[in-house]
Amino acid sequence: MIRVSNNPAKAMEFTSFKKKETVTDDELMAAVQKFETVLNKQNGIIFHCLVRNFKNEYANLLFVEEINHLHLLSEQMGSIPEAKDFFDLIEMQTVKMIFHEILKDNFQVPQGFSCVEHGTFSLKPDSTFEALKKASNELETNYLNTFDNSLEHFVGKVKNKVVSEIAFGKTYAKTKEICYGYYNTPFGKALLNLADTETFDLDFYYVVA
Repeated sequence: MIRVSNNPAKAMEFTSFKKKETVTDDELMAAVQKFETVLNKQNGIIFHCLVRNFKNEYANLLFVEEINHLHLLSEQMGSIPEAKDFFDLIEMQTVKMIFHEILKDNFQVPQGFSCVEHGTFSLKPDSTFEALKKASNELETNYLNTFDNSLEHFVGKVKNKVVSEIAFGKTYAKTKEICYGYYNTPFGKALLNLADTETFDLDFYYVVA
C-alpha cells in the first residue's frame, strides 16, 4: 500500500485478476511492493493497494488526480521491469480493468479502510447521471453516514451508461451487511431503482497489501 498524497481523486482504476497457480501469495505481494516503488514516482498517483475477495481473486485499487493519468500509466507499464515482473505472476486471461470517473466533488481516499465494496451496473434508459448523483448523496447522508463503519462512498461513470457504486468500510463483515441493507431503506431503493438489475456485478474485497 502506498499513499503519495491526500489530494482529491477524480478517477479510480480497479483491475481484478487471478494469480498463476504456481505463484504463492507471498511472491505476489512482494512483487506488488516492488511495483509500488515505480507507481509512487508516476504523475498524478494518489493511492494504491492490493485487495482480495473470497473467490481468490485479487484487484489493484489505484486512485489518481485525473483520469488521463490512468490512460498514460497503462501505456507506460509494459516497458517498466517492475511492472513486467508483477504481470508475469498473473493469469492474463483473467484480467479485467475498469476505469471509474468519480462523480463526487473533492473525493479523498479514506484513511484506515480494510474493505471495499465494488459494484457496477447499467442505468435504465430513462435514468440520468444527475439522478444517480442525487440518489448517492441522499444515501450517504441518510443511511451510510449513520454507521461508524462507513468511511467513504462514491458513484462513478465507467462507460456510456455503465456506472459504479463504491463503498469503503472498516471491516469486511459490517461493510457487506450495510451494503445489502440498501434493500431495506428507501434511500438505498432509490439508487437501486435507477439500475438495470440484470446488469449488477457486485463483490467485496479486503486489503492485503
